Amino acid sequence: MEAADHRPPPRRRRTTGIFAAAVIVLAGLVLVGGGLAARGRPAPSASPPPTPLPTPVLPKPGSPATGYLVTPADLADRVAKADQGLEPWVSAREELLADADAALQQAPRPAASLNIPGTEGPFVDDTATAYGLGLAYAATGDTQYAQQARRYIMAWVDTTTELVNACADDGGCQTSLIVARVVPGFVFAADLIRPSAVLSEADEAALRAWLHDLILPILPTRSGNWGDAGNFSRAVISDYLGDGAGFDKAMTEWRSRMDAVPQDGSLPDEIRRGRDGMSYTQEALQYKVGTARLAELRGTDLWGYVGTGGASLRTAVDTLAKYWFKPETWPWDPAVRVPSPNPMWEIAYQHWKDPAWPAIFAADRPFGKDGHSAIRWTTLTNGIPIE
Repeated sequence: MEAADHRPPPRRRRTTGIFAAAVIVLAGLVLVGGGLAARGRPAPSASPPPTPLPTPVLPKPGSPATGYLVTPADLADRVAKADQGLEPWVSAREELLADADAALQQAPRPAASLNIPGTEGPFVDDTATAYGLGLAYAATGDTQYAQQARRYIMAWVDTTTELVNACADDGGCQTSLIVARVVPGFVFAADLIRPSAVLSEADEAALRAWLHDLILPILPTRSGNWGDAGNFSRAVISDYLGDGAGFDKAMTEWRSRMDAVPQDGSLPDEIRRGRDGMSYTQEALQYKVGTARLAELRGTDLWGYVGTGGASLRTAVDTLAKYWFKPETWPWDPAVRVPSPNPMWEIAYQHWKDPAWPAIFAADRPFGKDGHSAIRWTTLTNGIPIE
């Protein structure tokens, strides 16, 4: 049974800084091979481990951040807006630093055998915390945030050797879904703190081996939002591993999923959810939009792709927006419930700037830590002025 995805996130909290990284640079060499020979393997239901990854050329500790959902320059611009007293970036930064300061007093809670029966837990919390600490370092240059982010990342890498209730193609493997939703948070954090050099080459090699050997094989491949979450994580992880073929495969998979969307822009696997059809549609779009944004930063245009069914990502987002304030006209269930807007809207608005969309999400800015995916803090990473 799939766990419900539609519970609205709780309301947020709301504290200052400057930016610490700049341009995109790829340099240096880190060996990823080796695998997890001394580590345990995923649960018996897991997919076979992937083939060994060729040794790529990867950034060294101390190199500038690469950027996943945000470029260093764009993040610096939003921090500058906060310095100028502009909202919602002042509140976004205050909330981020309040979370990061609290995390300095806390400790990660890794598990050797990871089983996630619901939608929450230490893994969800710790991936979010690591990402927030990475953003706090990038926004302030304060290495205590980078050091604590490293602590959170490496606690899981050094401890977790087995995934229970995990497999790629079964809807009963709940651990796979939740890991797919949030594990990119560790990648985002590792990238953001690279300029600090607190992650050594050995640390990054261990993280890459852990992602490659333990996480990649169990990411969901099913249709619908499970597979969308899995493909988002595959794209992020493949990029971090320097696996160009794996990244290209994720791009091809994204397109094939868009091919399955009919001309009206509805997502077949999500509209069948009855009263929760809008919630599940927004959930799936979150990962499609996140992947499109990452692809854009790597020189690939998914935003404009029109699938063989006649729809594009813009068509799908427009379809959800069309019924947001008129849910009684939702063709697939007139009793559909309207969810709380998730951070997907800020990324989509950053790209398309549709003047109708801020009515959906503007009142919820700043988006911060709340949510159940790695796509968080989008007001700082992707939030643009609303015209």
